[in-house]
Amino acid sequence: MVKRQVLFFALLAAPIVVFSLHRTVCWWALPIAVVGAWWAASPVSYPRWVTHGLVRVLPLAAVESLALWGFSR
Repeated sequence: MVKRQVLFFALLAAPIVVFSLHRTVCWWALPIAVVGAWWAASPVSYPRWVTHGLVRVLPLAAVESLALWGFSR
């Protein structure tokens, strides 16, 4: 379960790192990435946790990226 959380945290933290290169104030979004990774790492069996997690984490990463983009302008 921890490996799943780390994987999804990396997917959610990538936009934060990219936008934080331009403005350091974007680090406020890290708690959102932690909660999103915890939520996306569902306790189902192997083939399903990948799809369930990606279905949950990719839209959240897109919304997070748009929010950071708008905030960093």
